[in-house]
Amino acid sequence: MRALLKNKNFTLLFAGSFVSQIGTAFYNFAVSWFILTLTGSPLKAGIYIALGAIIQVIATPIAGVFVDRLHKIRILYITDYIRGGAVLLGALFIFTLNQETHLLLTLYIITVVLALNNAFFMPAAGAVRPELVDSDALNQANAFFSFITSIQTIIGVLLAGVFYTLLGIELIFVINGLSFIISGFTEMFIQLPPKKAKALDVPQQNFQTDFKEGFTYIISKQGLVPFMLAALIINFALTPIFANALPYLFNLQLNKEPIHLSIVSVTFSFGMLVGGLVIGAIGAKLCVVKNIKQGLTALMIGNFTIVILMIAISQSRISYTIFLALFLPVMFIQAIASVWMNVPFLTGIMKVIDADVRGRVMAIMDTLSAALIPLAIVLAGIILEYQSLPILLIGVVMLTIMPYYLMIFGKRTKKLYTLLRT
Repeated sequence: MRALLKNKNFTLLFAGSFVSQIGTAFYNFAVSWFILTLTGSPLKAGIYIALGAIIQVIATPIAGVFVDRLHKIRILYITDYIRGGAVLLGALFIFTLNQETHLLLTLYIITVVLALNNAFFMPAAGAVRPELVDSDALNQANAFFSFITSIQTIIGVLLAGVFYTLLGIELIFVINGLSFIISGFTEMFIQLPPKKAKALDVPQQNFQTDFKEGFTYIISKQGLVPFMLAALIINFALTPIFANALPYLFNLQLNKEPIHLSIVSVTFSFGMLVGGLVIGAIGAKLCVVKNIKQGLTALMIGNFTIVILMIAISQSRISYTIFLALFLPVMFIQAIASVWMNVPFLTGIMKVIDADVRGRVMAIMDTLSAALIPLAIVLAGIILEYQSLPILLIGVVMLTIMPYYLMIFGKRTKKLYTLLRT
């Protein structure tokens, strides 16, 4: 990884992402907790999370086309500046507003702005990474970003858990806004290698043709579509555990301070950090298909265990001390399994996708894999509002059984694994 950090442009990309993502983790944790505390409604909190997700799902494939047509580095720092300005302006309103309706409206508007810009930022950041490092170093670069993301989340969530109580939601807005501004300034100094920069500036076809070609390219890769459909169902099933169930459990059922949920989130992030280190150390020796299958299996076992423990504590079947003693190690292992699967898959996909369509293809893939997440979050909020936590948890686990089987043993996904081995 030292060789990566000697790459000036990669280091600048890393530095900008490091600062902004700490602020984002800080902000997301605090705002979700704030809405749940303000309203006492898991449905309203779910609507907030789902709104941003819906905007991003709709905007990302469209943005991906523009990412391939425009200068990717400019997209990075412009979107960071816009996000920073929006959050700082939001801080001004939060300081002066008192009514619940006005506060919620402000938060909803900000999340729309953030989601729209994130729809451009993420495919640009993903597409530009292979342009900044050699092909042999790409797996290490992806593992490094996974490692750094874990550190960012650890720092951001820990700070949020402490500062939310000490400083209030207003200063959290200020800190996050400034982090975006600093990130944008850093990214302005990134320079693409001349040949690659020239290739990225080649005139493109019309928008509809570019958009259609992105879908056609995905369909042409054997086994990719059924794998993505299975991943879509698993994302639909498991997202409510982290987005809805855990905040509901710690805030409204167990009546704990936000630092308790911070500890759980940090444990998960620390697991991702360890997983990123291990994958980065393996580097080019990585067995992509083997890692994906191992990670998937560990994830499914971990999800069943998580659900059992959450139901047990919600029904007062175990003490809070025993719950944490068992729950935290499971979350740690779960995070390692996630990295163990996701990083090799991302690396394999990056290598098999042609550079001239990488932005739109990755944007469409991200969108398809997350398409049902907003619906899942809203439905989970409704279940928590009018039913119970155990019903939600049992339902989401049952939904994961069939897609897991297809991702491991499906005949069509075997074609994708064959492609990733090449």
